[in-house]
Amino acid sequence: MKVSSTSTSSLTSTDTKIKPVEMPIPEFINQPYYFDRDDNRLIRLENNTGKINTKKKTLGLQGAKQILSADGGTSKVRFVSKNNITFLIKTNGDVNDLTTYVKLYHLTPANDKREVVVNSKEGIINNKDGGKSTTVNFSVKMISPENYMISFAEPLEAGEYAFVWVKNMDSQEVTLYAFGIDWRRSD
Repeated sequence: MKVSSTSTSSLTSTDTKIKPVEMPIPEFINQPYYFDRDDNRLIRLENNTGKINTKKKTLGLQGAKQILSADGGTSKVRFVSKNNITFLIKTNGDVNDLTTYVKLYHLTPANDKREVVVNSKEGIINNKDGGKSTTVNFSVKMISPENYMISFAEPLEAGEYAFVWVKNMDSQEVTLYAFGIDWRRSD
């Protein structure tokens, strides 16, 4: 009886090894993308122009608010609420701390617009807080010298959101990268 021997090298060939999945790289610089982990792809956020208006009460004696507003009551780009929502962003490599350059605002729908108070000042005859900015805290992890992952300690609530580059807040118009979160459906 002749016994054939099978080499173990054929069982461990490079064809059967599991290759690590490479993360996609954002196409554009300074534009956040939603990272769909299930399909390993990036989804562009709504690119919208926001306007910054200052509203004064009683000629500023009772304070003033800077309000960032965008057209449309809801974003066209929507995601379902879940625990591990992440975004990827590509920079030109000169960013030391991304959280000082980019803010995520939770917007409030109002009259076919989305708005948020980005700055508020008390007036001389008013000692009440006129409303604070609704920023959402996030963590940033460098995944390569120019690419970063943005994640959240807590799941995002249902609602409207927009990323804004802070260095552009001095002008009257800024670019918003907007998205909406919907509650998870049970069906």
